[in-house]
Amino acid sequence: MSQSMPALAKAHSDQATGNQGWPAAVFTGMVLGAAVFAFSPRPAPPFAATQVYPDRLLINGLAENGKRLLAAGEQGHILVADDPKGPWHEASVEPQRGDTFTQLRYIGDGVALAVGHDDWIVRSEDNGQTWKEVSFNKDEDQAAPLFGIAGPYDGKVFAFGAFGTLMQSADLGKTWETVKSDAIGDKHLYAMVAGDGALLLVGEQGLMLKSTDGGANWKALPSIYKGSFFGALALPDKSWLVFGMRGHVFLSRDAGLTWKQSPTPAPLSMFGGAVEPDGKIVLAGAQRTVLISDDGGASFRLFAQGERQTLAAVLPLAGGEVLVGGEPGLSIQRQLAAAGTQP
Repeated sequence: MSQSMPALAKAHSDQATGNQGWPAAVFTGMVLGAAVFAFSPRPAPPFAATQVYPDRLLINGLAENGKRLLAAGEQGHILVADDPKGPWHEASVEPQRGDTFTQLRYIGDGVALAVGHDDWIVRSEDNGQTWKEVSFNKDEDQAAPLFGIAGPYDGKVFAFGAFGTLMQSADLGKTWETVKSDAIGDKHLYAMVAGDGALLLVGEQGLMLKSTDGGANWKALPSIYKGSFFGALALPDKSWLVFGMRGHVFLSRDAGLTWKQSPTPAPLSMFGGAVEPDGKIVLAGAQRTVLISDDGGASFRLFAQGERQTLAAVLPLAGGEVLVGGEPGLSIQRQLAAAGTQP
């Protein structure tokens, strides 16, 4: 006998319900499988070794000791090479704070210091291969960037920077103490040099300070320029040379008593400088400008110029070339084919 209408309807409904439920079951299975895969233990995939490219890293400081070259810059990187053309490799910095380094300097045979933001100072005793922290300010409200290192002068090494920060060390940078002076105030300090038993400290807004007692006391020199001085050099003939904003360069041959401005071909700020053993002076700054003086700092000529990027450090090389560091990283500059008195 044929089935009744209610029974047929129920069978049809059961079949439809079964057909509609299988997608949900499949989806639930996929979710469970993904969860099991996500939380199951398995080895991490291998990653390629991180590589630092010298021509892509902001470089603020350069130093040399024989063939050994050092470059320091952003994110706590210090690079080491024994040839300006490389290869450059990264030094070990412990602990790695990731702060930007602003300057580095050799203070002895194989002993070097690097300074940076947050009063960060690191020290190397193996010619720049490894660095250990000797100073760091964890107080964000009091920490300031350090901009430079000087010395040793009569056994003292100095570190200086923003808002009048001045520190000194009597043990080649192993320990540090803060120096206070009313003459400094809260102005930024950028460079220090020594000569004839005196120290010269320069900074923003034309600040020029002189000490005749090894840095214990400082006295302001008469103002010769209202713009900031970003660098200072002690020349072989015991002259002092200071340089800074808008290409302003001044020369003193009497330990800062009098100053004479040196003409430059480019009204561009200079941030880095170096002196060769024969007395040739090299300055580097804005617009990748490099200036050269062959007359002891009395005048300067254009050596090289490039894009709108800033150079912060420079080192003379053999063959008339210079190694520069700055926003474009590390590079070797050669003299312009037709470098004249005007860029």
